Amino acid sequence: MQGLRPAWKEAAWIFGLSRLVILLVSYISVVMLPFFSPGQSLVGMALNCSHQPGPCLLAWYHYDAVAYIRIAYQGYSSTPDVAFFPLFPMLVHAGGLLLGGIFPYSYYAASLLISNICFYLLLVLLYALLCQEFEPAIAHRALVCLAFYPYAMFFFAGYTESLFLLLCLAIFLLLRRGKAVDWWLAGLLGFLAALTRSTGIVLLLPLLVIYIQRFWLPRERGKHTWLQRVSALASLALIPAGLIAYMAYLGYTKGDFFLVSHVEATASWHRHLTLPGLAFGPAIGTLFTQSLFSQAFVQNLLDIGFTLIPLTVLVLGWRLVPLHYALFALAVALFSLSFPQMAEPLASQPRYMLMLFPIFVVFALWGKRPRFDLWFLALSLPLFVLNIILFITHHWVA
Repeated sequence: MQGLRPAWKEAAWIFGLSRLVILLVSYISVVMLPFFSPGQSLVGMALNCSHQPGPCLLAWYHYDAVAYIRIAYQGYSSTPDVAFFPLFPMLVHAGGLLLGGIFPYSYYAASLLISNICFYLLLVLLYALLCQEFEPAIAHRALVCLAFYPYAMFFFAGYTESLFLLLCLAIFLLLRRGKAVDWWLAGLLGFLAALTRSTGIVLLLPLLVIYIQRFWLPRERGKHTWLQRVSALASLALIPAGLIAYMAYLGYTKGDFFLVSHVEATASWHRHLTLPGLAFGPAIGTLFTQSLFSQAFVQNLLDIGFTLIPLTVLVLGWRLVPLHYALFALAVALFSLSFPQMAEPLASQPRYMLMLFPIFVVFALWGKRPRFDLWFLALSLPLFVLNIILFITHHWVA
């Protein structure tokens, strides 16, 4: 814990500043801006939170957050909800009960608390991890880039982004030490990551690379016994076990072992497995069929742009970060792009790209150049604020 003291301190002020910006923009959005729903007429004028506290308090109760809270309260009674993996709603359920068990308020408050606690902890772990790979100034810049990235508001909302990235960073930090117990703890966290979202399965790739580097490179072969090698490899089986456990639960309770993929393909998402990258063609094509500057056009343009930007940064900067970090980012990106939506091929992809934490390390390294940080914040911060306003005013962001 002594070695983590600078990380707790550094994370605290970045966390506090980013939460202050979010709360301030949220308040302004609720109190001073009218509420519009996409494709609908004006549904509400500016509010006085002292007289109408409900809409003010529930300002972040939209989209996937509603689904997680519903699951936390009533389980998977609605079959389409099985697309949302169980760990986060389980935590929200426990937190909601501790806060009084009132639906939706207690569960909504719990979801925000859990998401933000996880975000603070992931900032701590990211700083500690990067200080072991780079100098503290790089770790500091990476935290700022992550906290004020245009889509970082999903680390505040009752979504799984904070929890999932926290688990991933904890795994990488554990395996830097690499004792036998660390491998099993990392496997257990991988099990939980696979119960948080389907993307968790891709952790196998970077962890296998770490395993090979640690146990099978020529300079390492004489340092470990066969028992240590087998034990470390066996611990990695816990990662797919998380996904298998959820599938087994659905098979037992719903009668369909593959219900997640069936729901994804037929419910609101219409996601199907395809080659990564094929979604860009239809997404770009829709730009020519939509009215210029219409909401659909702008949303599609942002989806394309903020899917391409992280991928471009990863391609240009992958040599600047450890190989297993780059492979983790690549695996997450390819997995996410392999399941596009039919109607909006790149919908949600900018949010999924938030998990590519190595791109924020690359941004931080590029920040050594004069004025790069200023340019980054000048472009990122206004979009960060805009996305908060859009989400608060009932518009789809990602």
